[in-house]
Amino acid sequence: MSTLITIAVAWRLARTVRSLQATLQDTQAAVAERQSALSEVEARSAAILEAAVDGIITIDEHGCIQSFNRAAERIFGYASEAVIGRNVHILMPEPYHSEHDGYLANYAATRQPRIIGIGREVEGQRQDGSTFPMDLSVGESRLGGRRLFAGIVRDITEKKKIEEQLRHSEKSFRLLVDNVRDYAINWLDTEGRIATWNAGAERLYGWSAAEAVGQPTQVFYPPEAAGEADHVLSLVREHGRFDGEGWRVRKDGSRFWAHVIITPLWDDKGRMRGYVRVAQDITDRKRGEEELKRAKEEAERANIAKSKFLAAASHDLRQPVQAMVFFTSALTSQIQNTAVQPLLHDLRASLDGVNILLDSLLDISRLDAGIVQPRLTNFSLATLFDRVRAEYGPLAGDRRLTLRVRPTTAIIRSDPTLLERIVQNLVSNAIRYTDHGKILVGCRARGQTLRIEVWDTGIGIPPDRLDDIFQEFYQVGNVERDRSQGLGLGLAIVQRLSSLLSHPVKVHSVPGRGSVFRVDVPLVGYNTHHNIGFVGAGRSTQDEGHKGLVVIIDDEAIILRGLQVVVEGWGYEVVIAASEAEAMDLLSELDRAPDIIISDYRLRAGRTGIEAIRHIRARYGNRPIPSLLITGDTAPERLQEAEASGYRLLHKPVSSSTLRDALDAYRTV
Repeated sequence: MSTLITIAVAWRLARTVRSLQATLQDTQAAVAERQSALSEVEARSAAILEAAVDGIITIDEHGCIQSFNRAAERIFGYASEAVIGRNVHILMPEPYHSEHDGYLANYAATRQPRIIGIGREVEGQRQDGSTFPMDLSVGESRLGGRRLFAGIVRDITEKKKIEEQLRHSEKSFRLLVDNVRDYAINWLDTEGRIATWNAGAERLYGWSAAEAVGQPTQVFYPPEAAGEADHVLSLVREHGRFDGEGWRVRKDGSRFWAHVIITPLWDDKGRMRGYVRVAQDITDRKRGEEELKRAKEEAERANIAKSKFLAAASHDLRQPVQAMVFFTSALTSQIQNTAVQPLLHDLRASLDGVNILLDSLLDISRLDAGIVQPRLTNFSLATLFDRVRAEYGPLAGDRRLTLRVRPTTAIIRSDPTLLERIVQNLVSNAIRYTDHGKILVGCRARGQTLRIEVWDTGIGIPPDRLDDIFQEFYQVGNVERDRSQGLGLGLAIVQRLSSLLSHPVKVHSVPGRGSVFRVDVPLVGYNTHHNIGFVGAGRSTQDEGHKGLVVIIDDEAIILRGLQVVVEGWGYEVVIAASEAEAMDLLSELDRAPDIIISDYRLRAGRTGIEAIRHIRARYGNRPIPSLLITGDTAPERLQEAEASGYRLLHKPVSSSTLRDALDAYRTV
């Protein structure tokens, strides 16, 4: 029995031992697992601490350093082995170095923190003794009954430098803005009220900064511009900028003309924080612009007055000149081989000179009036050159000059009459300013353009005068205004005609050696025959007997008499009248229609030759009777009206040959 009991007790003891052993094994496994987990956490924490960009330092309640990560090593210059176990105040300059232990003792006794849980900006000290600014945040924890403090440190040296630079820049900018006296520079808040006010604004508006700040900008506008300030700011919000001018008011009520620029002021998040406003007093500039405008208007009025004067003077001069032309022509045909023949020749030459001067004035007036319309056609340049050679060859010979015109077969597109006038003026100008040598007229092709050139060996043009030569009445080397050298209108006419035809004119000149003028015209092709003739190139050779009835209307008796003598000498029957009514009465007595009507444009009592011709034609059932208008009026509006009538227009003084050719041309129609 006792043996069984002993065995049972022993079995139970063995089972208990096995149970205890199993429990111990489980406990050891749990401890091992917990140790493994703790090691993993410690490793992970260490890795995080080592990877942190900020310095992380732990100390105990006595201030001894317990850990010091890599970032802390980089910031302070210490290796961790050199600081572990040492008091943390080695990382602080004075007075923090001496005060730190007292701070810890005070915290242990009072539990009143100064940095813990708050953080602040302090100074740190590196191993080499240098100091630097840093952000310090401190946290408290307990581990195994011990109190530990963890500090996170960030070196803010670069940040402080940037802040200092910003402060310096802001200060400099503030000084700059505050000392600018020519511009009012100020900031407005989002409601448009003045937030800042510089010295320039004080000078410009007369308000001090204390008076201006807080005021709406509407106070600077005149009373009649109520609401303008709000409208301007709405434009800034809508378009991102306002740039305008207008009247503004000073504190004393005086006004000035301001140029104002306003732009929105944005923060880094794209929100508008106000406006920047820059204003400048431009009253003097505005006044100068107004004076310049008035001067321009005065010049334009003077130019109009000049045109009217030229028109009036031209008309009044042409009347007696026209009469002298007709009477001289009549005398020349009646007086042959007498002692007065040379005098008549000289008289005709003088009249021709006056005629040329008046024609130049007329050309300028007609071109400025815009009534000359080009009639473009294809024609042979050779025909034009032949006429230039025939007309100016003798004139060049009289001055002991050689005029050479090179032959050409070029066909060009232009207005034959207007282009001929350009070339004539250039050749005439070359002869006038050449004392010896020669004048050469020719052309050369440049792709689809033909360049007409006029060369001379004359006095040349100084480089600084090349633009002046195209101005009216300007002449090189004619200070005394010798009328034998013309009026100085030839090149002015050339420039106007070249613009009208779109034929560019260029000039190259060497003083003392000569000049070359070039005109570019469209080139069509080439031909071996001259395919175009010029109107008026020859005189009709028809029978000089009775050629028809011509009615002449002019309110100048001397002009009427001169025209009658000349036209009758050509074999026409002539009726002269001083007015439309008189012409109607005379035609009633004849009881037949005239074959040609010649009328002065400007008649008495405000009547015109256009009306007279129209009424005479209506009398005979609107028969298209050939009609000529003659005028000495160069007013642009008069010329435009005459050109618009559709009747052929001749300008006084009309040469006998021109008038005769016109009449003969009507007889051949």
